[in-house]
Amino acid sequence: MSQIELRNIGKSYGDKEIIPSLDLTIEAGSFSVLVGPSGCGKSTTLRMIAGLEKPTTGTISIGGKTVDDVTPGRRGVAMVFQNYAIYPTMTVEENIEFGLRNNKVPKAERRELVHEIAETVGLTAHLRKNPDALSGGERQRVALARAMVKKPAVFLMDEPLSNLDAKLRQHMRIELIELHERLGATFVYVTHDQVEAMSMGTSIVLMDGGRIQQQAAPTELYAKPHNVFTSRFIGTPPMNVLRVGSFGADVASDAPAGAEWLGVRPERITFADTSRPAVPGETELAVTILALENLGAELVYRVELPDGSRLAIKRFDEIARPLGHAVVRVESTDIHWFDANEERIAEPAIPGAVREVVSA
Repeated sequence: MSQIELRNIGKSYGDKEIIPSLDLTIEAGSFSVLVGPSGCGKSTTLRMIAGLEKPTTGTISIGGKTVDDVTPGRRGVAMVFQNYAIYPTMTVEENIEFGLRNNKVPKAERRELVHEIAETVGLTAHLRKNPDALSGGERQRVALARAMVKKPAVFLMDEPLSNLDAKLRQHMRIELIELHERLGATFVYVTHDQVEAMSMGTSIVLMDGGRIQQQAAPTELYAKPHNVFTSRFIGTPPMNVLRVGSFGADVASDAPAGAEWLGVRPERITFADTSRPAVPGETELAVTILALENLGAELVYRVELPDGSRLAIKRFDEIARPLGHAVVRVESTDIHWFDANEERIAEPAIPGAVREVVSA
């Protein structure tokens, strides 16, 4: 296992700055996922770790050793790309052992390593086949096996599942999680898909504009987003973020000093049981249900508040409600607060009275 450290890393192409200044530590043995929108700098960061791109400024170390002037082949890393990068005229076995041949590994040792890795990734029955006889998932396993056979301390993966269909992507995600557990190596994985990131990573590095917005475990990233960008990127549907006044004057009066925005996760909003009065610490809102997405076990409502603001509400295993008037409740402890710069601020004390907002 190897820890990776990036210090004051900057990357520019001519006058175009991609990454202004990046400090990042990837813990040894972690499954770290770099995630963010297209153009955020995640793939560029991965390629600099691999040695395929040279930083404009800063230094990179792997396993405690500076690798700024070390060629990709000598960094102890292996890369897996989205396009597989396997040789179509070679058999699966020949593809896996290709790097070993180049490194002059003896034939007997090569065969032992190839069969060991093929067994690990479930390719033993396919060793004599050419890539065109394989499915997309099997081809991706070949690419993984070719990386694994080198026994690297670090695996770098650049959107390796993006060419697969949804069902196969889900299956391969589970396989990669299990593979990480077996190998105990450091995985660095790039994706634009937040579901992929949250389901696989032990550490998530959320990027935007070449900057790290937040680095945390998935549960922390979800429960305590550092800023509005993070709150809106993570979650399906994402967090509802509104002006503080949208929840009424009483809620605004309980907001912490400097709060300009409030956020609530769609699944933390409940439809009010009018047979039970609201209790202290609950905010009650009159809404109009405008639309409903019925996803089977999940129901996603789009509703409008009296001031015209809109919310997403996600409920589970309930009978679908008709469009039109409804009343919802939000617990004060489920409200997130952000300042004018869209940065998270401390939550205030739980208000002692029931909050009620009545539609005009």
